[in-house]
Amino acid sequence: MPSTTISQVAKRAGVSPSTVSYVLSGNRSISEETRVRVRKAIKELNYKPHAGARSLRAGKTDVVALAVPFYDWSSEPVLMPYVYGVVEAARRHGWNVMLVTGGTGDVSDVEGVVGSKMVDGVVLMEVRLHDERLRLVEDLAIPAVALGMPSDPVNVPFVDFDFESAGRLCVEHLVANGHRHIGLLAAPPGAFDKNLGYAHRLWGGVAKGLADAGLSFNGLPLAPTTEAAQRALETLFGRQPSLSALIVHSESMLEVLMRTLAQRGLNVPDDISVVAVAWRELAKHIVPPLSYVNVPAVEMGQTAVELLAEHGPARLLPPTLELGATVGPPSKT
Repeated sequence: MPSTTISQVAKRAGVSPSTVSYVLSGNRSISEETRVRVRKAIKELNYKPHAGARSLRAGKTDVVALAVPFYDWSSEPVLMPYVYGVVEAARRHGWNVMLVTGGTGDVSDVEGVVGSKMVDGVVLMEVRLHDERLRLVEDLAIPAVALGMPSDPVNVPFVDFDFESAGRLCVEHLVANGHRHIGLLAAPPGAFDKNLGYAHRLWGGVAKGLADAGLSFNGLPLAPTTEAAQRALETLFGRQPSLSALIVHSESMLEVLMRTLAQRGLNVPDDISVVAVAWRELAKHIVPPLSYVNVPAVEMGQTAVELLAEHGPARLLPPTLELGATVGPPSKT
């Protein structure tokens, strides 16, 4: 017989799944009437809470799942720092990490592993604005952390980088250097098709920063190919011939983009300025030295595990700008 789910208990009691979780955990104050109703539904349905809903310190399996979907456009150098951060922190807690690498980012990628009680907790990567996986782990009452900020209110803590503020910071830096015609080369198109939160928030931050400065927005998603970089630059310069600066969020394309600009006869920063949002280790190899907002990928992975261990509050890590040699004043020609 299939196990009773927390959603079924919630439906019988006429409350939300999170309320059932609160009654079970005692983490929030619930009225006595509601508590009695939930306990009655639990008894009637013979609901057995997931063993992992108790503290991970109980060490039921000493395994946590890391759900990281690999898409057609996924870049190993971009994703692996997050994975390393999770694995490194888990090792310090004496836990092993089970990598769950579905290709859809949907509930089906994780429900088998999570529902099987093979793991004590789960870290969800590549979080969407409206991510059904968050509802799944809530329903199963298994400890979980989102490595990415969801838009929907859920009872799952998260850690994320403040991509919206990062986008605004890039705009402010370029505007302070005199730029008025700024283009955005954003995350790959698939990231927007999948509604991944980081892609939309960076895009929104740049758009808002430009609007606040009284400037027009000119942006494109950038697929991870040389041909895509060439087409994107053609499109941006076609829309705005006076383009003097680029904000780049397609981290894996930084070297390709710099070569493509050189092939167009554009010197950085004399002819065009470039500022990126990227992990430090990807940015530091760029020539000339890149101006960029560092994405603390390893720290985010580590923090996700600490939140899983301590049941801590959500964290949004602030952006910082690393000054290089790729931003200068607009060309006067």
